[in-house]
Amino acid sequence: MTGDERGDLTVETAIGVTALFLLLGLGLVGIRVMVADAAIDEAARSAARAASIARDGHAAAVAADRRARAVLAEQHLTCVSLDVVVDAADFAKPFGDTGYVVATITCDVPLDDLAIPGISGAKTLQAQFRSPIDRYGARS
Repeated sequence: MTGDERGDLTVETAIGVTALFLLLGLGLVGIRVMVADAAIDEAARSAARAASIARDGHAAAVAADRRARAVLAEQHLTCVSLDVVVDAADFAKPFGDTGYVVATITCDVPLDDLAIPGISGAKTLQAQFRSPIDRYGARS
């Protein structure tokens, strides 16, 4: 091997380090999204359960919203935009009939604070959970 065929170690190192940082950055984004997705799933479950023990549809929506926000705060997840939608139409069903409350949580998870070049904005994540309403519980 002659001296002319060798690569420049400085250039190779710069390319390698840059590639390593990009992979690390993508890994951080992936972890952020996975953790946020789990927190939003838990918030939807908890919101639906809180709504299912309410007395009426309005109280169910209020309880679900409060519980979802509390769970996300406990998980230290900040959403750029948070939307809690509760389908509580089954509260109108007569006693003894099976009904469900459905809570849907939509959260825009920020990626800007990771400070990774080329990655900005937010990732929209959504979770939905259905919980049965107490068939013989007090309803208004």
